Amino acid sequence: MVNIKGSYPRPCLDEYDAQLQLQSEMLSKMINQKDIVISHLGAAQGRLGDRKVLLVLDDVDRLAQLEALAKNVKWFGPKSRIIITTEDRGLLNAHGIDHIYKVNFPSNNEALQMFCMYAFGQKTPKDGFYELACEITYIVGELPLGLKVIGSHFRGLSKEQWSMEISRLRTNLDGEIESILKFSYDALCDEDKDLFLHIACLFYLVDIKILEELIGQRFKDLRRRLYVLEEKSLISIEYEYIKMHNLLAQLGKEIIRKEFREPGKRQFLNDYKDICEVVSTNTGSVVGINSNFGLNITEKAFEGMPNLQFLRVRYNSDHPNIISSSGPLTFISPKLRLIDWWYFPMTSLCFINNLEFLVELSMPYSKLEKLWDGIKLLRNLKLMALSYSKNLKELPNFSMATSLEWLNLMRCSSLVELPSSVGNLTNLQELSLERCSRLVSLPQLPDSLMFVNAENCESLEKLDCSFCNPGIWLNFANCFKLNQEARDLLIQTSPVKLVVLPGKEVPAYFTYRGYGNSVTVKLNQKPLPTSTKFKACILFDKEGEDDAISIYWDTTCVYT
Repeated sequence: MVNIKGSYPRPCLDEYDAQLQLQSEMLSKMINQKDIVISHLGAAQGRLGDRKVLLVLDDVDRLAQLEALAKNVKWFGPKSRIIITTEDRGLLNAHGIDHIYKVNFPSNNEALQMFCMYAFGQKTPKDGFYELACEITYIVGELPLGLKVIGSHFRGLSKEQWSMEISRLRTNLDGEIESILKFSYDALCDEDKDLFLHIACLFYLVDIKILEELIGQRFKDLRRRLYVLEEKSLISIEYEYIKMHNLLAQLGKEIIRKEFREPGKRQFLNDYKDICEVVSTNTGSVVGINSNFGLNITEKAFEGMPNLQFLRVRYNSDHPNIISSSGPLTFISPKLRLIDWWYFPMTSLCFINNLEFLVELSMPYSKLEKLWDGIKLLRNLKLMALSYSKNLKELPNFSMATSLEWLNLMRCSSLVELPSSVGNLTNLQELSLERCSRLVSLPQLPDSLMFVNAENCESLEKLDCSFCNPGIWLNFANCFKLNQEARDLLIQTSPVKLVVLPGKEVPAYFTYRGYGNSVTVKLNQKPLPTSTKFKACILFDKEGEDDAISIYWDTTCVYT
């Protein structure tokens, strides 16, 4: 039975009558007899209980449908098989079904072949259409339904028509696809709909822990709500990251766009033209802005957006970030929880007075020379990323940023030192300083650190710190100016899990030596303790200047 979801009445005013209709349809197909009329739901068991059947129920979306069509395996004869397809895994669990197979999306190559079968009637693009076909497949993603509908739409069109239709496809969802995808969205409660729209417009590839900090106060029991969306195949969660299919993200943006004709009245802005209109008029009740292009704005651009919480601005060479004034921005919302602005064009953030609610500050490739003066209350800040900000010369006082967990300063080539207040970051877990070429020394660092990457800090000489976390990883590869005191500290610190250092020989500290891939250690203590720890130094021969060395290897201990 195909498309059960689409044939079931919505809204369903009489559930039992709808179940009878559904079971009648199933029996008519099973027995090959038209217009079977039944008066109760036990009819299926009475007519099929002694038959071996193969029953395929496609696109089920309500438990009542399963209760009408296959409430119990005893309804059917021995060796019968029932196959159910659904977007809602929760339905299968609720019905007591144990054998569940999750169908993954096709690979990129398989998706291209599927699209071509509908667009060209063959598995490969016709001559001259390869790049266009690849672009459309990328836009549509790996969703088979989208590949079918869009492929059929492009079939028979000229190359010029393809180019025109692709431009429309980038910003508008196909009507047929939208109506089908919206079934699952419409079945959500209002809170889950709101969460779906937040993810579709702003957070369709984000760490769950960061998402909890960003919107956890708005959505109580956020993890459970995410589970609901995942069960209904509206998102997927992989390695604690939320992912959403391109077409579903586009659906969410379409829903927001259609709510209000005026962009300034919408909750989220994703379209570049709409964003430009709102920031130019300085008015709007906007909560989130997500632009794939740089902004050309005046210093008053955000004055009319007191509710702005999420600001994400990416870069495009055709639309660079420009602030057409000599002064700083005059206002930005104190409610901001996310600032993710690539290639930020100003030299400081001194115009921001209140950062109390800020969770993430991400400004790679910025023109920042400093952030701000004095001490800011940053009690909610979890992530700060300023990588590739080559003009950044100083960092602020971090005394009030004790929740910070991740600090990325990679390739901040003008940075000479870290403030001593870094030692107050008692929750900091990762510190990235890779290619901070002018960094001379490191102050005392917090014991919470799990990973420090200072690779290619070519000016680094002193380490005025200690490392007490037994699980920490330290990478000081190509830090050739490290003094002997710093080297001894790194080599002899007992609890460190891994240290990478430049050098030409194994230090004398290591008494047992060997060549090749093994070393023999004589253990005189008998009996051996239940827990034995050791420290090994491995010297790699690096032939080329640009050769990469993997710092991961397998270690096996054999006692004889």
